[in-house]
Amino acid sequence: MKDREGERLLERAISIAVEVHTGQTDRFHRPVILHVLRVMMRGQDVEERLLGALHDVQERSDITVEALAGEGFPPQVLKALDHITRREGEDYGHYIDRVAQDDLALRVKLHDLADKLDIRRLKEMEAADLKRFNRHLAAFHRLRKQAWTERRGA
Repeated sequence: MKDREGERLLERAISIAVEVHTGQTDRFHRPVILHVLRVMMRGQDVEERLLGALHDVQERSDITVEALAGEGFPPQVLKALDHITRREGEDYGHYIDRVAQDDLALRVKLHDLADKLDIRRLKEMEAADLKRFNRHLAAFHRLRKQAWTERRGA
């Protein structure tokens, strides 16, 4: 992907994310778009940034992969988006297994989890928050281990 094309698509991905997440807040009443932008900014290349911007779009809107394909987003980003999007009613462990099947989805999910595990954003932690935190921590370690293993060629 050429630099200008990547920049154009990144601008479009950010616009879509802002449109989808406007007015949405997390459980601490903070704008969801801030999380999305933090995940995007952790990206090491344009594909990671595109997926970071779009990673919650399907879960929180009616936008489809087909519609995004029509916008010109690359097939590898759309494939990863399908892997990183949790299905309604999907078991979290099965979801993480599916994320792990795509390298780009795995890398961006690690960015997503790293942001969710940043305790500086938590004002207080109740039992439900601790349970969620531990679930995210276990997923982070599982995906990180797989990423490390794949890089070493084992």
